[in-house]
Order: sequence, then C-alpha cells, then structure tokens
Amino acid sequence: MTDPNVRFPGFWGPNYDWLPDQDQPGVTMIALQKMLIQTDGKKILLFPAWPKHLDVEFKLNAPHNTVIEAALKNGKITKLTVKPASRRKDISINLQ
Repeated sequence: MTDPNVRFPGFWGPNYDWLPDQDQPGVTMIALQKMLIQTDGKKILLFPAWPKHLDVEFKLNAPHNTVIEAALKNGKITKLTVKPASRRKDISINLQ
C-alpha cells in the first residue's frame, strides 16, 4: 500500500489521523523483527518465531550497542556476524 501524497512507500494512510500514518507499517516491521530477534536482558534469541523454511537475510540492532547480520537459507544459517564479537556468546539460536 502506498499513498501518492507521501515520499516514502512505507508510509500509508491516513486512516483516522494524518499523513504519514506510521502505525500500520510500523506494527508489521516490529512483528517481523521480533520473529527474527528477541532479547531478554543480555540474552539474544535468534530466529525465535521465524519459519525455518523461509529464507531471510537481515541486519538488525540489538541492545548494548550490538549489531547482528544473519542469513537463513534452506533451513540453515549461512551467515552470522555479531558486532561487537564479544556479544556472540549471548546468542541462542532457536530454529524450529
């Protein structure tokens, strides 16, 4: 969905308020991110709700100045980069 009155296609609306309506696509983006990464304190859960059969590649920020880049292809992790590297020990992979 897009709106011809806004510059970026990720902004829809308005539903009941104003342009750009960031609520609708924002909920979708947060849901997708939570399917890929969830955190609990310093612990990082990777792929906690992602369907194993769906290929994905992403780069997301996590708490404590952490950046995670990962790729899943054919049910296997083909890339996992964690910055800073010291945070790698805090990752738990939850592919199901």
